[in-house]
Amino acid sequence: MLTLFEMTLGNWMPPCRALVENISEWWMLFSLAHKLVIGFSVLAVMNSVFIQETFRVAAIDDKIMIMNKERARKAHIQKMISFFGDADYDGNGLIDIHEFMNAIADSGLRTWLSSMEVEVRDTFQLFQLLDVDRDGQITVQDLVDGISRLKGTAKSYDMVYLENLNIKLMKDVQLVQKELKRISATARD
Repeated sequence: MLTLFEMTLGNWMPPCRALVENISEWWMLFSLAHKLVIGFSVLAVMNSVFIQETFRVAAIDDKIMIMNKERARKAHIQKMISFFGDADYDGNGLIDIHEFMNAIADSGLRTWLSSMEVEVRDTFQLFQLLDVDRDGQITVQDLVDGISRLKGTAKSYDMVYLENLNIKLMKDVQLVQKELKRISATARD
């Protein structure tokens, strides 16, 4: 048993030499086949288990998750600054609607935005979503914050917020309807 363990994981030559010198030279084929098939298979399985376990631990490590999130945030900021520099044709540090539409007209830029999970269907609507203060111009900060909010699919948080806002709005509409009915009834009298 110890010899098989040594052949599988350790130095396979001493057992092979002992078999060849004391029994037959044909035992070299067995030793080689054992090392190539069993030895490498066992090592491959052990390596894969070790690597899988390492990745599993790394995936749940808080510090690594924080570092990855911070790295992704910095990369996003750099990409948006690069996009802003390309779109700001007049160099005034602001992007107006015309500069934005010219930049988005480039199919390469559309593909780039799409690869960052920002689908551009309506350029004007996208500009309005990014122009938070409604002054007709986008700053670098507007672009960074806006694109990060628009990336990917709608989040559960956003959907719950909209649902709650919709419920509140419906209650307000019902109150207005009741008040209008009351005013209409008093006006008839």
